[in-house]
Amino acid sequence: MKLKLMVILAIISLAGCDSVTPKCNSDEAKSLVVDIAKKEISKNYHAEIFEKIHLAVENVRTVEHQNKLDIYHCAADLKLFLKPEQSTNIPITYNIQKMDDDNKQFYINVFGL
Repeated sequence: MKLKLMVILAIISLAGCDSVTPKCNSDEAKSLVVDIAKKEISKNYHAEIFEKIHLAVENVRTVEHQNKLDIYHCAADLKLFLKPEQSTNIPITYNIQKMDDDNKQFYINVFGL
């Protein structure tokens, strides 16, 4: 089920958070990756089937952190499951970058969906 497309999507506003870019394994980043994946994957399933599918970001790894630009390059497995015994993992990568115009917004690119 690997689609060869890149999803460039989603700016998240983190009200009340400091100006540090979220790390690869942060709850904010993983939640946004799941939201992006849901939007992209829902295009390939009938609504009644897609509603039963659960997604989770697992086995998160920080591939690189560019300190000067404060950009994280991340790798993880996107787990899709109907039941715990019926699951599949898709290897994905994603980047997290702070927006220049507002310290509380972040841009995430997800690859491998």
